Amino acid sequence: MTKLHSVHPKKGRGHFDLCLLVILIILLSCGLIILYSATRYTDAKEHPGQPFYTITRQVIFLAAAFGSMLFMSKTDYHKLLKLALPGFLLSIALGILVLFFGKEVNGQKRWFAVGPISFQPAEFAKLMLIFMLSSFFHKSYRKSASWSLIIKAVGITLPIFLPVVSANLSSGLIIAGIAFVMTYVASEHRPFFLISTAAAIFTCVFAFQSGLLTAILDEYQMNRIYAWIDPEEFPLSNGFQVLQGLYAIGAGGLFGTGLGNSLQKLGFLPEAQNDMIFSIICEELGLFGAVLIIFLFLLLLWRMMEIAQNAPDDEGMFLVSGIMGHIGIQVLLNIAVVTNTIPNTGISLPFISYGGSSILFLLTEMGIVFRVSSESKEAQ
Repeated sequence: MTKLHSVHPKKGRGHFDLCLLVILIILLSCGLIILYSATRYTDAKEHPGQPFYTITRQVIFLAAAFGSMLFMSKTDYHKLLKLALPGFLLSIALGILVLFFGKEVNGQKRWFAVGPISFQPAEFAKLMLIFMLSSFFHKSYRKSASWSLIIKAVGITLPIFLPVVSANLSSGLIIAGIAFVMTYVASEHRPFFLISTAAAIFTCVFAFQSGLLTAILDEYQMNRIYAWIDPEEFPLSNGFQVLQGLYAIGAGGLFGTGLGNSLQKLGFLPEAQNDMIFSIICEELGLFGAVLIIFLFLLLLWRMMEIAQNAPDDEGMFLVSGIMGHIGIQVLLNIAVVTNTIPNTGISLPFISYGGSSILFLLTEMGIVFRVSSESKEAQ
């Protein structure tokens, strides 16, 4: 990554990244259309007289999230970074509290619930980690050796990683991925960093092969790993969702069964509107539609990489790099889960899956990206 100067340019402020905005609006529009198709049957069954129940709630979430995005796009991110430490400590506290006082859903406590409103602390934790690491790397990455930088980054990440991964393995993986991407960007000796990462991965594989993971992970998490290895051995339990998702992908073929014509969404595929929505995309729009959605995500990530490279200062570069890592890793993990490339971890597809907390924090992060873009070298 090119070294940047910590100068706050006055030129270009007020510029709104039209390219990024168009890509984002297309993704969100596709998400609403696919979400309506995926939930039309279940809404008619579970909410009689409210055929647009899910899509209406998602539009409300989107409206609130757009408000947050616009606010963040007009807010100086340097001032936000001054709140990194208290926000980080708050996210750790919330991650611990949800383990004891969170709402239990499917045997897991991941949400705080107040009436009809639910809040997932893990989403807040991802953003706060990006803030904290951006603040740390801005001050330290040119002054520390790579090994020292990695150790310090791990030390910052662990307090927020441990409570999150205890309740939500998928969010824990994303947090680890965010830390990986941002540390890679900050590292001046990347081969050393990659070797260290490879050693960590080898350690995890060894832990699984030797049975050490059974002492670390909960029983339901180990069952998901066993179902991933051979889902047909668990067709009515942990392998059921994976198998139904694979059936949906296979049924779609090249061009799909047509929008609205999915069979798996008719009560066969659990979480069709959320974690498994990519299966519905494959079934209704086929390989062609799936590749189109992936292409839109690649365009989004490409544009964010351009913004990071042209950021006006180190803080902006690290913020956008962390947000880019968050979105890219979450997309990759969701598609990997749906295609049974990795164990089922329960992870949503950004901008497309149903969910209030997720879309709120994702668009909040995008507001920060828009702000950095408005001050970038390209905007001058």
